[in-house]
Parts: sequence; C-alpha cells; structure tokens
Amino acid sequence: DELVSELLINDKAGKSNKTGTEECATLTFTENSITVAYNQCNIRGKSVSGSIVLTGNNGSTDGNKGSFEVTFTDFTYNDHLLNGSKTFSFDFSDSNGPVFTIVTDATFEDANGDVITWKGNKVLTWYFDQINAEGADVTCTGDWDITVNDTTYEFAVTEPLGANLGCAFITTGVMQLEVNGMTASLDFGAGTCDQTGTVTFPNGESEEISW
Repeated sequence: DELVSELLINDKAGKSNKTGTEECATLTFTENSITVAYNQCNIRGKSVSGSIVLTGNNGSTDGNKGSFEVTFTDFTYNDHLLNGSKTFSFDFSDSNGPVFTIVTDATFEDANGDVITWKGNKVLTWYFDQINAEGADVTCTGDWDITVNDTTYEFAVTEPLGANLGCAFITTGVMQLEVNGMTASLDFGAGTCDQTGTVTFPNGESEEISW
C-alpha cells in the first residue's frame, strides 16, 4: 500500500519512463501510471493474460484530495475474462469525516460464456468525532446495477447503511433491490449489533429475517 501511494498519489517529480520485463510479465512505468502486461503467464498454476493499468493523480495541492484508477483490458484468469475499471477517490478535507468513493464499470465473462456487468458507485463516510458515541461510525451510500446475462439487479441505498467499530454487521439503513419491475427492500434496523433485519416484499408485506 505504501509503495502504491508513493508511485501513484505523491509527487512524481524526478521519475522517468522506463520498462522492465520479468519472466512473462512486462512492467511499464510513466509519470502517473503503472502497467502490467501478462502474456500467457502461469502464476501459481493459474493462466494469466491481458493488462492491468494503475493510474493516479496528484490531487489537491494540500494532499487532502486525490484518486487512482485500476483498468483491466482483456485480462484473463483461468479462462475468466475481465474488462473495465474501478476508480478510488478520497477526500480528507474534513479531518473528522473523510470520504472515500468507489466507482465501478466492469464486465466479467466466465469460462461458460456467462456475462456479468457491474456499474455503480459507493461512498463511504467516516465520523471520527462520534466514535464510541451515539450513531454510526461509518456510513455507506450509493447505487449499482449488476446484470447477469439478460437480467439486471438494481441496488440502491435509500437510507445510509451504518456500521460501528467493534460490530461486524450493518446496524442501520435501508437497501432496495429492483428486478424486472419488482421492488423489495431490506431494513437493517435501528443500531443494534445483530444479524436481523426486515424485508419488505414487492406486494408490500414485511417479514423479519436473520442471517
């Protein structure tokens, strides 16, 4: 993590273009990116081809904001094909409430030809000033669509999902799922650290569930 931060986020003054080859993978460095190109590699018994590019930017001059992107181009892993990108952004403008945003736009195809696409975003916000106090320590908002062959599952956070340090479960918030015009939702509760929630079905009926 420290190496990636140094190469992709921090000041890149003095770095020059260079290319190196190790076995079947080629690494290429530029001022703001790292490219790893695999050519039918065998890594721990797995076949790997295609390329991964990590691209970063310097962000704001005070270092409070920045982002980097991971792009997959014809990346195959044991006959599973991945194309697309994932972007990670951070905003530390509020020291008590850092914000992390993840944007995904990717297509995955398995060895049987089944295709899955994932498009959407998630925003994670921390609340350091209220840790160990009432309320969530971190919340998640966003929406994303997952399409499996011809069926699209549309997820949306309609009330921020909340969690607390020391608890492994989501404790508050509502997530909605729409499939083929039918909508259901899951309410995670009012803050209790447990594995229960309330599902509301497309017909309007509700049921408490556990997992």
